[in-house]
Amino acid sequence: MLTKDLTEVWISEYKKGNDHGETKKVWKYKGHAYLNLQQDLNELDRNSAGEVDYSIENARTDMEYDIKKGNGISLTDISKLSNFVPDYKVTDCPKIGKTTLYKLEKYNGD
Repeated sequence: MLTKDLTEVWISEYKKGNDHGETKKVWKYKGHAYLNLQQDLNELDRNSAGEVDYSIENARTDMEYDIKKGNGISLTDISKLSNFVPDYKVTDCPKIGKTTLYKLEKYNGD
């Protein structure tokens, strides 16, 4: 991959905590990576009403990063923050040849 096409992203993971009897996700900084972010629009990215879903991003890399399904991806530096919500959540990470494809969905905080 060309380095000019790569975007620096910050990776986070969550731990479930108990906040007065209510389960709450607490996000923690995990590391950073360089990914090729793209929006590949096709028929599979349409919602039930037939509209294109622009909240799905595809991130590709041929490097080995510790990114797992359920991790958060932020486009701004979160390394020094203690309370944050990531921009995207990793929903799938298949490996195709030597390239890993991360499916990212806009994260609204659940």
